[in-house]
Amino acid sequence: MISVTALDRLARTDLAFLNWRDPTHPDAGGAEAYCWEIARRFVAAGAHVTLVSSRYPGSRAREYRDGIRIVRAGGTFGVYAAAAAHLLRHRHGYDAVVDFQNGIPFFSPLFTPRWTADICVIHHVHQRQFDTRFRWPMNAVGRVLEKQASRRVYRGRPVVVVSPSTREGTRRELGFGNPIHIVPNGRPSSAPAAPAGRRSAVPALTVVSRLVPQKRVDLILRAVPALLRRLPELRVDLCGDGPEADALRKLAATLGIGSAVAFHGYVTEERRQELFHRAWLTVVPSVAEGWGLAVIEANAVGTPALAFDVPGLRDAIRPGVNGWLLDPDADLATGIASALDALSTPAARALAADRCRTWAAAFSWDASAERLARVVVEDLQRIHRHRRSRRSASDLSVVTRFTSPDPDTTERAVRTSLRQTDIWHRSGDAFRLLLHGCDEVRALSALRRLDVAEADIVLARAHDVLLGTAEPGDGSAPGGRP
Repeated sequence: MISVTALDRLARTDLAFLNWRDPTHPDAGGAEAYCWEIARRFVAAGAHVTLVSSRYPGSRAREYRDGIRIVRAGGTFGVYAAAAAHLLRHRHGYDAVVDFQNGIPFFSPLFTPRWTADICVIHHVHQRQFDTRFRWPMNAVGRVLEKQASRRVYRGRPVVVVSPSTREGTRRELGFGNPIHIVPNGRPSSAPAAPAGRRSAVPALTVVSRLVPQKRVDLILRAVPALLRRLPELRVDLCGDGPEADALRKLAATLGIGSAVAFHGYVTEERRQELFHRAWLTVVPSVAEGWGLAVIEANAVGTPALAFDVPGLRDAIRPGVNGWLLDPDADLATGIASALDALSTPAARALAADRCRTWAAAFSWDASAERLARVVVEDLQRIHRHRRSRRSASDLSVVTRFTSPDPDTTERAVRTSLRQTDIWHRSGDAFRLLLHGCDEVRALSALRRLDVAEADIVLARAHDVLLGTAEPGDGSAPGGRP
């Protein structure tokens, strides 16, 4: 039986992606990777995608890359007015708009007709971070735009977040009552099974980060002197660029650790993977993340991660599986030293590498694109039906497992009865369903519609929602169908 995916249903649709930057921007990071990887897969499925983003020195106003039409206009803040003008000029040109919120959204529902599906994607909540970039009154304006204004403009519209932490922040800090769907980041699709080079024989850290205040890379540098007293052969490779670069180089010189720390600046994906593979450990000391893309990139080549137990990173790292989480008030140098001690033997590093690769393999951009496509398709269907979805907004999800005496008939019922955003997997006569936005009672009702008499039903855990119907190492794509 041929399976028709949500991506297939997006063929010949016209979509606008609104993102602060495109991947070629000098300050591009994980949010840009997420936007681009999803857009590429939408285009490969036959959709027409236009990415509207800010223009930077040396960039072209119009460009096609990987089949995506890029429209660049406005600067850091002017891009919001430019995106609004673009939507108004093409008011009847898009079936759906995917609005990527990087602190402040584009408020696309104000500039699109009511029959357009507007989906807001939130990587993480910035309420506390506006103070690190702006002084009063701009920091207060930013908080109002992200919270009260966004809540009003996007009322009732689907929201996509990248982790359970972001969902919690969207509910608790922003007060959103919208239906919220989790679509995690993928992993580097081109990551080789064994990158060139070997794991370092001496303790080594590889850190990949934009060099901005909220990433707190300075904490790593301040930890190095204490680490060198215990591990004099330690080497630190720091990859990335940003406004903090000069200050961090000066700090390294002041601390006298220049011989142990290498500043690589921007590096290619291949070089980044090579440095990750050489390292024993990566460290992510951010104050918060939406997810932790660097964690999964490192895990994909067998390198565990250490971070503070903060939003986003507590989702990307499972202690004992792919790294360590520290109390937010813990001493970073002590935490790094403890992790390096645990990795001190080749056997320990090999075991950690196997666990990391298994965890990273549960994520893929293909699966993430399919999950986001389901949100878009379901909202398009809702608009065309001129009614709202049956289920009210709820963050509960249910995992149910059952066997069917007539699996082909059950599969046909599953395909026609479940929502686009529900996820299922079949193996022979065994089914595993992840039902979003419902509790056990509603799950029983859904199973009755499938003529399922007996099933195991449990509330989904955070990693169940992240992985979809896949389990790490089971070989199936998270959120995918057979």
